Amino acid sequence: MTADDWSALAGVSSTALALAAVVVALVAFRAEHRRARFETARALHQDLTTGEVALARRLVGSLHDGDFGSPARTNDWASTLTAYFTLLWCFERIEGGRTALLRGGVRSSPRSMDAVRYLDGLVAWHVAEYACAFAVARRKIAEATATEISDGESAAAFQRLLRALQNDGVIDRRYRAGDCRGSECPCSCHQGPTP
Repeated sequence: MTADDWSALAGVSSTALALAAVVVALVAFRAEHRRARFETARALHQDLTTGEVALARRLVGSLHDGDFGSPARTNDWASTLTAYFTLLWCFERIEGGRTALLRGGVRSSPRSMDAVRYLDGLVAWHVAEYACAFAVARRKIAEATATEISDGESAAAFQRLLRALQNDGVIDRRYRAGDCRGSECPCSCHQGPTP
């Protein structure tokens, strides 16, 4: 082989190695991107089920599930209002995170929706349970404190999350939250799927 042949072979080899490095980097990027998306979904669910949000869920849920037909039994309405917003803001973060996951997918991948479906599966039950609970808790807090609750944007984010899960078939129940009376609730949230 001549020097020119060796030079050409070296050039082809360098090009092949560079292309292989690009392919390996692309595969690694996609794998890391996918892992990060699932970690985002897991972290959003963890935020909903631990710490102060878990305590807030208990208090807001008790306003929905208990004391129907009589005033709610609490003496600390300031803490109840804090719990209401703590939980509502958590769902707002979930809705924002879900939106980011939808917009941040690798479009050419058929698995780009996997992290969104994973998040939806983790939070669907919680969203369904609080579809009525927020309306009932809001009404009871407003009645007990005689104050207006300014939760418009946060409540709208929760409703967007609820509608998205309903539209995707993850939640198959419809709600009439203003009529909810808990265990005697006419809402389908305490019943099975609606036709």
